[in-house]
Amino acid sequence: IKSDSDTIVSGYIDKAFTVFERARDLTQQLLTFSKGGSPVKKTADIATLVKKSASFALSGSNVLCNISVDDDLPLCDFDENQMGQVIDNIVINAMQSMPGGGSINISVKNHTVKDHGNPVLKGGKYIGISISDTGTGIPPAIMPRIFDPFFTTKQDGSGLGLATCYSIISKHGGHIEAQSVQGKGTTFNILLPVSQNKSLTETIQKSPKHT
Repeated sequence: IKSDSDTIVSGYIDKAFTVFERARDLTQQLLTFSKGGSPVKKTADIATLVKKSASFALSGSNVLCNISVDDDLPLCDFDENQMGQVIDNIVINAMQSMPGGGSINISVKNHTVKDHGNPVLKGGKYIGISISDTGTGIPPAIMPRIFDPFFTTKQDGSGLGLATCYSIISKHGGHIEAQSVQGKGTTFNILLPVSQNKSLTETIQKSPKHT
């Protein structure tokens, strides 16, 4: 039987671990956002990562998630940890915008950018990832600043989540943008270059070992 002092100590330990986890996450975002956070890319199926990351981020929540993927989706070169961080950040933001529950629609599809058809990207084949929620939306006044470092409207936010997403996508040779209507929801659109490789990187093909 635990004494009152044991319960108090246990509570302090739990709080300490929570602070540690937040500090670790913030440090990781700072490292990723900095020049030292260059991606270590491997050739793999980005749709598998999107499904896994979204499912994990929404586990235990009251938010439904619908995912559609093109059957003939090509492979992509990406850093698994960094791209997982992008999906986590966007999906968690979407979930937090729907405290009473709602739905998130994610699509992973083929996309072609025409020459001079995008001010940021070269013409060619891309994979488009769209993440839409039915939440409160983003006020027009702050939309131009959502990817700015340290800009946040959350009381306990770091302001690095979306800035890190922007940095990661840019370092992958892609682009991210957002559209929002207040009271109806927000959509984030990501474009990533299609890989020139035709097969999976060997280290990703192997199934993870469970111990």
